[in-house]
Amino acid sequence: MLHGTNIRKLLTSTLQPVESLTSTHGPLQSSLLISSINGSIISYSNGEPTTKNYNNSQNNLKMMALLIRDKWNEDERDTEEQATHSCYNFKIEEESTKIYTYELEDLHACVAQIPRSSLLLLFIADAEYPYGLLVMKIKKALVAFRDMYGYKLE
Repeated sequence: MLHGTNIRKLLTSTLQPVESLTSTHGPLQSSLLISSINGSIISYSNGEPTTKNYNNSQNNLKMMALLIRDKWNEDERDTEEQATHSCYNFKIEEESTKIYTYELEDLHACVAQIPRSSLLLLFIADAEYPYGLLVMKIKKALVAFRDMYGYKLE
Protein backbone atom coordinates (compact mmCIF):
# COMPACT_ATOMS: atom_id res chain seq x y z
CA MET A 1 0.00 0.00 0.00
CA LEU A 2 1.35 3.41 -0.98
CA HIS A 3 1.61 5.89 1.90
CA GLY A 4 3.24 8.91 0.26
CA THR A 5 4.02 11.54 2.88
CA ASN A 6 2.21 14.37 1.10
CA ILE A 7 -0.86 12.27 0.31
CA ARG A 8 -1.04 11.02 3.87
CA LYS A 9 -0.76 14.55 5.30
CA LEU A 10 -3.50 15.76 3.00
CA LEU A 11 -5.79 12.87 3.94
CA THR A 12 -5.10 13.48 7.63
CA SER A 13 -5.95 17.17 7.25
CA THR A 14 -9.39 16.23 5.87
CA LEU A 15 -10.26 14.48 9.14
CA GLN A 16 -10.38 17.73 11.15
CA PRO A 17 -13.55 18.65 13.07
CA VAL A 18 -15.78 21.43 11.72
CA GLU A 19 -17.20 24.33 13.71
CA SER A 20 -19.83 26.67 12.34
CA LEU A 21 -21.84 29.44 13.95
CA THR A 22 -24.65 27.07 14.83
CA SER A 23 -23.00 23.69 15.41
CA THR A 24 -19.86 21.68 15.96
CA HIS A 25 -19.13 18.40 14.20
CA GLY A 26 -16.37 16.04 15.22
CA PRO A 27 -13.69 14.64 12.98
CA LEU A 28 -14.30 12.21 10.14
CA GLN A 29 -13.78 8.54 10.96
CA SER A 30 -11.60 7.83 7.91
CA SER A 31 -10.37 9.48 4.75
CA LEU A 32 -9.25 7.19 1.93
CA LEU A 33 -7.79 7.35 -1.55
CA ILE A 34 -8.95 4.24 -3.43
CA SER A 35 -8.69 2.79 -6.93
CA SER A 36 -11.72 3.32 -9.16
CA ILE A 37 -10.64 0.21 -11.06
CA ASN A 38 -10.82 -2.39 -8.30
CA GLY A 39 -11.54 -0.59 -5.02
CA SER A 40 -8.14 -1.23 -3.49
CA ILE A 41 -6.89 1.26 -0.91
CA ILE A 42 -4.02 3.44 -2.14
CA SER A 43 -3.64 5.47 1.05
CA TYR A 44 -5.75 6.28 4.09
CA SER A 45 -5.88 8.11 7.39
CA ASN A 46 -8.06 7.35 10.41
CA GLY A 47 -9.39 9.76 12.99
CA GLU A 48 -10.44 8.94 16.50
CA PRO A 49 -13.64 6.88 16.22
CA THR A 50 -16.67 8.68 17.63
CA THR A 51 -18.95 5.72 17.01
CA LYS A 52 -18.45 2.98 19.59
CA ASN A 53 -18.86 0.12 17.15
CA TYR A 54 -16.78 1.67 14.34
CA ASN A 55 -14.01 -0.70 13.40
CA ASN A 56 -11.33 1.05 11.37
CA SER A 57 -9.21 -2.05 10.99
CA GLN A 58 -7.56 -2.49 7.61
CA ASN A 59 -9.85 -5.40 6.73
CA ASN A 60 -12.98 -3.41 7.54
CA LEU A 61 -11.71 -0.41 5.56
CA LYS A 62 -10.95 -2.69 2.60
CA MET A 63 -14.49 -4.07 2.67
CA MET A 64 -16.05 -0.60 2.89
CA ALA A 65 -13.82 0.66 0.06
CA LEU A 66 -14.90 -2.26 -2.15
CA LEU A 67 -18.59 -1.72 -1.37
CA ILE A 68 -18.42 2.02 -2.05
CA ARG A 69 -16.40 1.55 -5.24
CA ASP A 70 -18.97 -0.96 -6.56
CA LYS A 71 -21.89 1.34 -5.70
CA TRP A 72 -20.06 4.32 -7.24
CA ASN A 73 -19.41 2.30 -10.41
CA GLU A 74 -23.12 1.40 -10.68
CA ASP A 75 -24.19 5.00 -10.12
CA GLU A 76 -21.75 6.34 -12.70
CA ARG A 77 -23.54 4.21 -15.31
CA ASP A 78 -27.07 4.97 -14.06
CA THR A 79 -28.25 8.39 -15.28
CA GLU A 80 -31.38 8.12 -13.13
CA GLU A 81 -29.25 7.82 -9.99
CA GLN A 82 -27.31 10.91 -11.01
CA ALA A 83 -30.56 12.91 -10.87
CA THR A 84 -31.21 12.09 -7.19
CA HIS A 85 -30.38 14.15 -4.10
CA SER A 86 -27.44 11.87 -3.32
CA CYS A 87 -25.47 13.00 -6.39
CA TYR A 88 -23.86 16.42 -6.70
CA ASN A 89 -22.13 17.80 -9.78
CA PHE A 90 -19.00 19.76 -8.92
CA LYS A 91 -17.10 21.99 -11.32
CA ILE A 92 -13.51 22.90 -10.52
CA GLU A 93 -12.31 25.47 -13.03
CA GLU A 94 -12.38 23.50 -16.31
CA GLU A 95 -12.83 20.12 -14.62
CA SER A 96 -15.97 18.45 -13.31
CA THR A 97 -16.81 15.40 -11.24
CA LYS A 98 -19.77 13.87 -9.44
CA ILE A 99 -19.95 13.54 -5.66
CA TYR A 100 -22.10 10.75 -4.22
CA THR A 101 -23.32 10.28 -0.66
CA TYR A 102 -24.21 6.89 0.79
CA GLU A 103 -25.36 5.34 4.03
CA LEU A 104 -23.09 2.47 5.03
CA GLU A 105 -24.57 0.57 7.97
CA ASP A 106 -24.52 3.20 10.74
CA LEU A 107 -22.07 5.48 8.94
CA HIS A 108 -22.25 8.19 6.29
CA ALA A 109 -19.95 8.03 3.29
CA CYS A 110 -19.10 10.51 0.57
CA VAL A 111 -17.11 9.63 -2.56
CA ALA A 112 -15.88 11.50 -5.61
CA GLN A 113 -13.59 10.68 -8.49
CA ILE A 114 -10.51 12.87 -8.75
CA PRO A 115 -11.03 14.41 -12.22
CA ARG A 116 -9.66 12.43 -15.18
CA SER A 117 -7.98 9.95 -12.83
CA SER A 118 -8.52 6.38 -11.74
CA LEU A 119 -8.65 7.52 -8.10
CA LEU A 120 -11.61 7.96 -5.77
CA LEU A 121 -11.59 10.11 -2.65
CA LEU A 122 -13.73 8.54 0.09
CA PHE A 123 -14.77 10.09 3.41
CA ILE A 124 -16.41 8.03 6.16
CA ALA A 125 -18.16 9.73 9.08
CA ASP A 126 -20.58 8.81 11.85
CA ALA A 127 -24.33 8.85 11.17
CA GLU A 128 -24.82 12.26 12.81
CA TYR A 129 -22.43 13.92 10.36
CA PRO A 130 -24.55 15.86 7.83
CA TYR A 131 -24.23 14.78 4.21
CA GLY A 132 -24.07 18.41 3.11
CA LEU A 133 -21.03 19.00 5.31
CA LEU A 134 -19.36 15.88 3.91
CA VAL A 135 -19.97 17.22 0.41
CA MET A 136 -18.48 20.60 1.33
CA LYS A 137 -15.41 18.92 2.84
CA ILE A 138 -14.87 16.70 -0.20
CA LYS A 139 -15.19 19.70 -2.53
CA LYS A 140 -12.38 21.45 -0.65
CA ALA A 141 -10.31 18.26 -0.67
CA LEU A 142 -10.77 17.82 -4.43
CA VAL A 143 -9.26 21.26 -4.96
CA ALA A 144 -6.34 20.29 -2.68
CA PHE A 145 -5.76 17.10 -4.71
CA ARG A 146 -5.39 19.12 -7.94
CA ASP A 147 -1.91 17.72 -8.63
CA MET A 148 -3.46 14.25 -8.96
CA TYR A 149 -5.94 15.21 -11.70
CA GLY A 150 -5.39 12.89 -14.64
CA TYR A 151 -3.38 10.35 -12.59
CA LYS A 152 -3.94 6.85 -13.97
CA LEU A 153 -3.20 3.59 -12.20
CA GLU A 154 -1.75 0.86 -14.36
